[in-house]
Amino acid sequence: MVLHFDSEQLRIMNWRSSSGDIAAVVGPPGCGKTTVGSALAVRMIAEGIANRVLLVAYTNAAVNEFGRELCNILGPHTAQRLCLRTGNPAGIDLSIPIHFSVQADDIRSRRIILCTTLSLKRLTSTMRFDNMIIDEAGIKKLQHLLLPFQYGINQTVSHIYQSEIASTIDNIIDLASYYGIVATVVGDPKQSKPVGLSYYDNSAIEWVIKKAHWDTLHITHRLPDRLSGLVNEFASYGGLISAQEVASRRLTLQHLPDIEYRNIIDPSEVITWVNINKGNEEAIGPTSWANETEARACAKICHHLRRITRKKSIVIITRFTAQRMYIQDYLYRIGLDKDIKVSTTTGALGTQADITIFSLVRNNPERQVGAAGTLQDLNVSISRSKEKLIIIGNFDMMLYGWTSLPNQTKHGYKSAARSLARLVDTKYGKVIDAPKILVR
Repeated sequence: MVLHFDSEQLRIMNWRSSSGDIAAVVGPPGCGKTTVGSALAVRMIAEGIANRVLLVAYTNAAVNEFGRELCNILGPHTAQRLCLRTGNPAGIDLSIPIHFSVQADDIRSRRIILCTTLSLKRLTSTMRFDNMIIDEAGIKKLQHLLLPFQYGINQTVSHIYQSEIASTIDNIIDLASYYGIVATVVGDPKQSKPVGLSYYDNSAIEWVIKKAHWDTLHITHRLPDRLSGLVNEFASYGGLISAQEVASRRLTLQHLPDIEYRNIIDPSEVITWVNINKGNEEAIGPTSWANETEARACAKICHHLRRITRKKSIVIITRFTAQRMYIQDYLYRIGLDKDIKVSTTTGALGTQADITIFSLVRNNPERQVGAAGTLQDLNVSISRSKEKLIIIGNFDMMLYGWTSLPNQTKHGYKSAARSLARLVDTKYGKVIDAPKILVR
């Protein structure tokens, strides 16, 4: 087993290998939180610190990333021997060579178990783990954060924990000290939504930070310099920089783009905002929106990308489930629905791709951006790419948009998309008007 980690990653792993209780590892996008979590599990098994480790995440995409990292660290054959994926088979990436099973005997025979938070209920109550590594990204309720901890408590006292599961994390910290639970929670408060009903409630990772020891990974390993600069300034991370080996990375193409797409796919520009001011949004149900013009444009860009580059991974991200369905339908019509992933911002947590296309959707005369303009959703969407980010939507709508409009009884709230639009236009990217081929 040959591991290559930088000083920041080694510092975090050394800290968690020599300390107990519950602790948090905080880090911005692309800093290697998943890599550190996976490597920490392997190290604890290899050094005899733990006999069994539970790797758990809220989304299937994040669990799949754990699986990929374990295979990179251990190699596929050793990963198959030591690791097992369990839970719901629907979300599993079959290209990852780690076996899946829901059989109790299979689960007990492996040293590292991977599972989503909500699938933990499929495990038997008698299963125990010496250490847990939890990716909190996407967790929506405090109970979901607390669910894994019951598998670190001895069976004879687990009923005490279960009676407290719907309470606060203060109880979990106390139980950790008393019963010797060891767990590492990884996450990013600036990409995590509140777990309460109020906009100002804490996210899951913020709960842990307030009550437990924590440390921060600073450097980024996935984002090239222009993108790490945008993410750093947009979310005020205070010093996020690209790793030296990826700072100058740019999109590589097999063929020159057609002239209509040349400015959109320009490899010299890491970030391109395609301004589409046609095609108003439409409400789909009480809380979701769709924009057919943008959905069609996403599919056309993907079709051209596949013509000029075959091996690049592509993901399309949008805030709204309805828009995800519109885009998937257009990709299906051109035969790319199996090749290109379409995700909501929540589902995109823990994922990465060579090329990311971000559909903004909202376009209305009132310039009400709503939930599509929250910092967390925007931050997730702009930080998934390794080479190229393409933002699609009405630039003026975002530049002057509101999260909530003012009225006679309350102040309005300006959208965080305003800051994103300014940063892309003036400093980190290029804004271009959509060519006619995209909007007709």
